[in-house]
Amino acid sequence: MASSPTPSNLESTPVSATQARLPKLSPEFIAQHYPANTKLLRVDLVHRHGERTPVSHRFTDISPKYWNLCTQGNQLHTAFIRAVNVHALEPASDKAKDSNRQQLPWQNYIFGATKRSSGDFFGTDSSDSQHANDKSRLSEATCAFGQLTDVGRESLTALGAHMRALYVDALGFLPATPRPGSTNGPTEDLHLRTTLYTRAFESLQHTLGGMYPNISANTPLFRINVRPLTRENMFPRFECKSFAKLFSMLNKASIELYAGEYETMYQDMLKIPTMRAFFDNEYKPGRARVAISVWDTVSSIRSHSLPLPREIDDEFIARVSQMSALEYMHSMLKSTELTRMQIGSFVHELTGNIVHAVETDRGTLSDRQPSPKMGIYSGHDTTLGPLLSVFGDGFTGPASQAPIGFMWPPYASSMRIELLKDTKTPYPAIQPHWAGELADHSTDPSAIPPESRLRPVNVPSSLYHWPPGRSGTAGSLNPRATRDYYVRVWYNDRTIQLPACRDPGAHHTKLGPAVCTLDGFFKQIARFAASDVESHTQCLVRSATE
Repeated sequence: MASSPTPSNLESTPVSATQARLPKLSPEFIAQHYPANTKLLRVDLVHRHGERTPVSHRFTDISPKYWNLCTQGNQLHTAFIRAVNVHALEPASDKAKDSNRQQLPWQNYIFGATKRSSGDFFGTDSSDSQHANDKSRLSEATCAFGQLTDVGRESLTALGAHMRALYVDALGFLPATPRPGSTNGPTEDLHLRTTLYTRAFESLQHTLGGMYPNISANTPLFRINVRPLTRENMFPRFECKSFAKLFSMLNKASIELYAGEYETMYQDMLKIPTMRAFFDNEYKPGRARVAISVWDTVSSIRSHSLPLPREIDDEFIARVSQMSALEYMHSMLKSTELTRMQIGSFVHELTGNIVHAVETDRGTLSDRQPSPKMGIYSGHDTTLGPLLSVFGDGFTGPASQAPIGFMWPPYASSMRIELLKDTKTPYPAIQPHWAGELADHSTDPSAIPPESRLRPVNVPSSLYHWPPGRSGTAGSLNPRATRDYYVRVWYNDRTIQLPACRDPGAHHTKLGPAVCTLDGFFKQIARFAASDVESHTQCLVRSATE
């Protein structure tokens, strides 16, 4: 029985908490994880954007005055901004009038301290110089705060190349060149989505570049799907009253739970002279989190191989990564409701992809478009962190003993959700312990409290009325109608063993606990998935006048 890879037996384990690695592809790897009797039906790739600059200028004693790491990126970004017809305005001098501001490409200017989310909305906000009272001219290589750097572009290109090596070259799952859709329009093999943040959009661009490096004029276009901010579901929305209140309450409780370790790390930071100035002058206890403030700058410096004080070694960086995850993500582990409010609508969307692929494979969607082979979602650490919680990735124990899953998601981290079909390997003869919780699969799951659901609300009962009757109508209820289908979740270079799939009756009999039965996968995510209606009901959005 195959077991999930662990850091101790995997060559590609990252040497630093700022790095995301992918599994080493070999004939043995392919044979072990993709045996001949399994068929790949669908893959959803969710990734964090690549390496970027910090979102604000902290730790002036160790942080570069200018992040001149965007030579290629600025050239490409200029073309991108022109393509979408978006520019930013140069800040007016004391003598100039607003009407005389010169239009310049966005990437040459830095958003002010109040614009922590620099680069969102494709750079449409006005911008300020990088440092107050700084009259020097920025170079063509200067990055904005929060901008994808040339290193980040290389990381995402490498991710795309890995996807090509696996799903095109090794498995033949995707075509060697993108195929046009049924109406000769954009390719239907890929469903592509990104958030409004420029670094996420450009990360998607380079992932595609790695997958299909030799695109010609005859290549079909890619359709990029972007949700409006008011409907974005790939990161939590703090304007949601109920979410913000619960997050704050549980976040405080999590920090108090690990107060001793947290205080030890804080005191260790104060011993580093280059950090002491930050805590003396900027950090205000109770008004800002220690670890995340440090992590944003230190991880960016480390991931670009820039010099750091000798005290800030890989062990220190790993501790900051863990404590940052504690500050922001540990609270999700205390409340299914909080995780559901952060990422539930996106989980609902991913579930719909799997259902669509199963129905396509069964041939029941003659009046609808076929299911894309792969979905690619370009998001953030705040996308992957909640998903790790959904999949129950071992967030237990004190931070010093926490498994790798407790680390802050590194730049270019990726999660792959694979839908597999196997009609030859015997299905588990026994049922998992939770199978009797809801025997009637025809019950409307939306009428069941989330904590008691066996399947997400958008898994139709027709999935369990299979095969159809002789007259062409749906067959009678068959609790094991999904027995041919399995789901496996990868996080960077390792598989995740979902807790609901660990029972012998809930996973593939030969490939082991990392390959869930479809029902086991549904059981794991059911309490987290939330329809748009459920999300809207639970999230009371602040009014514009509040």
